[in-house]
Amino acid sequence: MNEDIEKKYQRLRALFFGLCILVAGMLLLATAKNITKSVSAENWRVYTGVVDGGGESKKIDSDFRPFRTAWLKYSYEIDGKKYNGTRIGYGISNTDDVQQSGSSLRIYVNPEDYAESVLVTGVKRSHIVALIMGLAFLWLAFYLWRRTGK
Repeated sequence: MNEDIEKKYQRLRALFFGLCILVAGMLLLATAKNITKSVSAENWRVYTGVVDGGGESKKIDSDFRPFRTAWLKYSYEIDGKKYNGTRIGYGISNTDDVQQSGSSLRIYVNPEDYAESVLVTGVKRSHIVALIMGLAFLWLAFYLWRRTGK
């Protein structure tokens, strides 16, 4: 191959190496943070709450599942004060535990801040998928790095 073309390809590989490292780092750090918060939420106090509303909204007109977002509103009462929440979990955006409006559910509430609550705790499939994706980008980065050095 022509030496000039090879230098251009090396620059492109170096650029993609940097981008892959950036994406892998962001994914792995965010996932580690979500896993840490989700595992620590397992030790929060559990209260009973009520589903106020929920459903699924489409971001893009498609039947492909990742393009949909679940939303949920729930409320709970602690010491006579009512709190509202919408977070399903840290790094978790869907749950099958919620039936319909008015149904009761278990809510994990942060003892230091009663306004912070989640419905699902622990390490879930979405955390594992994010870790695998982060590691895949890391593997791709080092594959490109090896190719750049040749």
